[in-house]
Amino acid sequence: MAPGVQITSDSDLDAVLEEFKIKQARRNSTGPKYTCSISGCNESFKRLDQLDRHEYHHTGIKKHACSYEGCDKTYSIVTHLKRHLRSTHERPEEPQKTVKCSLPQCDKMFISTSNMTRHLREAHECPREYECRFCSLKFRQKMKLRRHEIVRHTQQFPFRCEKCQRGFYQQWQQESHQRSCRLYSCPQCEQQFEKWTLYTKHCRETLHGRERHKCEHCDKNYDKPSALSAHIAAKHPANAESTFSCTEPGCNRSYSYERNLRQHILTSHTGRRFECLAVNCQRCFSSAQNLSKHLQRDHTAKERQPAKKKQTLDTNANGVPATTRKRRRDAGKSARSQLSKLACVVLDKEVDKQVRLRQPSVLTSVAKELQEKQDEEMELERREREEEKKT
Repeated sequence: MAPGVQITSDSDLDAVLEEFKIKQARRNSTGPKYTCSISGCNESFKRLDQLDRHEYHHTGIKKHACSYEGCDKTYSIVTHLKRHLRSTHERPEEPQKTVKCSLPQCDKMFISTSNMTRHLREAHECPREYECRFCSLKFRQKMKLRRHEIVRHTQQFPFRCEKCQRGFYQQWQQESHQRSCRLYSCPQCEQQFEKWTLYTKHCRETLHGRERHKCEHCDKNYDKPSALSAHIAAKHPANAESTFSCTEPGCNRSYSYERNLRQHILTSHTGRRFECLAVNCQRCFSSAQNLSKHLQRDHTAKERQPAKKKQTLDTNANGVPATTRKRRRDAGKSARSQLSKLACVVLDKEVDKQVRLRQPSVLTSVAKELQEKQDEEMELERREREEEKKT
């Protein structure tokens, strides 16, 4: 029963007597009195503070909290909580540092002798060292020794993620990781990856995770249907779905693309040539592209004829001036919003479009999501710093 509760029935009296018997037997016992409550662990200890310290290594949770209003202090060991209550809440006046360090060369003052003794042991005396069971390394803290043995030697982490089997030293680290853990599974094999970059690298190397277009006549495969069609027309012309053949008498040439056929007719049958009009140059070319390369390679800027060049380039296959292409509405605009670039986040296409249009509701929701991620990262860093201080 809790202290201060009145006994009102025989059952209450029996409960008090049973609790007293358990405490009395534990007090008179010479062996271990406290057993670890974590499943799978059978460790037992003679003192309660040893049990508290051992269970804290399992869970990382400080289960002893201060009960005074407005005080959010928590401790892993009950004796530390009692010391906090005595020194902070139950003292009638502000505690004074009256105990000096026992070494003459040290002028530090402390509230109690126990604090001075701890300072003497940690600052002046030779600290205790814990040697690794598997190698010659030594550590001053048991927690660091335990982490070293797990990472370097045993790989027996007390907590593991249920999704990716990643190991952790403490329970709160495993719970924090598991909330955001996501695996990327390959649809064509049984492998799973923690990071998207590893998954995409696997797909590039094994050609998994994407629709491949395989040639029916050989072992080649391609990402796009157009690439497959070009391959069939070039390597298997007899099986090509559509070929463009020259209709001129005595010409058996055929092409995979109509534009190549048109170029062939212009250069081989109609007699059209692209003549270089530079000074002292009478060369002719089969295409405007070849003429342009010739001008860039063999003539200076003064010798070129940009007007003639523009006339030959701006005409179509029939010699009719081609129409200029309309400028796209989104030409010059970024495909992603500036916010997503600066924040290093990938937004949905529609959400990103609304962000570029400065929609207040969408901006508010995105800002809230970014703030939550930042708070989560800060909380994780705070816990790690506190853990390092305690250890």
